Amino acid sequence: MENTPRIKTIIIDDEEEGRDVMTHLLSLNSSVEVITTADNAETGIDLIAINKPDLVFLDIQMPRKTGFDVVQELLNLNLHPAIVFVTAFDQFAIQAFKVSAFDFLLKPVDPDELSKTIRRYVAYGSQLEFNTRVNHLLNHIQPPERIRLNTRTGFILIDPKEIVYIHAEGNYSEVFSGNNTMELVTNNIGSLAALLPDEGFFRTSRSFLINLHYLSKFSRITRNCELIKNQEKFSVPISHEQIRELENRVSGL
Repeated sequence: MENTPRIKTIIIDDEEEGRDVMTHLLSLNSSVEVITTADNAETGIDLIAINKPDLVFLDIQMPRKTGFDVVQELLNLNLHPAIVFVTAFDQFAIQAFKVSAFDFLLKPVDPDELSKTIRRYVAYGSQLEFNTRVNHLLNHIQPPERIRLNTRTGFILIDPKEIVYIHAEGNYSEVFSGNNTMELVTNNIGSLAALLPDEGFFRTSRSFLINLHYLSKFSRITRNCELIKNQEKFSVPISHEQIRELENRVSGL
């Protein structure tokens, strides 16, 4: 019988006691290998880039950079380990972890809960796209009026109410907000649909997502939706399969 590869793990915690406790607890699990630890965010990011771990146990409250800063930088570096936050945060933050599909452990860490976390990782791994999870997390931690979308050079903060429609462009998306303004973001259209409020947006096809607030006219003959924002008109196609669904959605407005 072949040996199952051990789960390569890195611990990032600015407190020595926290690193020692987690290292000890993980040493009791034969499926896990702690390859290194870091006492600050910057060193931790460098070690992740070098060692490419499967799993990272990440403290949140650290000097200079938080655990949230770490996950954003990992996204920017195209590094996608599974993340488990080890935190004493309040219930608000914990709910954000849940909706973002990040796992978490409360300090002091319970050995049984740690074992459950390892079993969940073995069973499910990182099934949800990493950048989707990061954006979900940051959008629940940050004020909800604006959402954060990554671009090739940084990010934009945008109020969903300002978005007229979104067009898929391969693995990227073009976000149109009127006044000849278009932002190319690195989120695919599926992940954007998950970030935006369900009640306000509608997927007219695999390639287009519209804000129903700006919908002015719809034609079954041309299979087109006309959107208007501040007297500026936009034309967006709709697939045959989505026509009935659109009519049902609009009937409830």
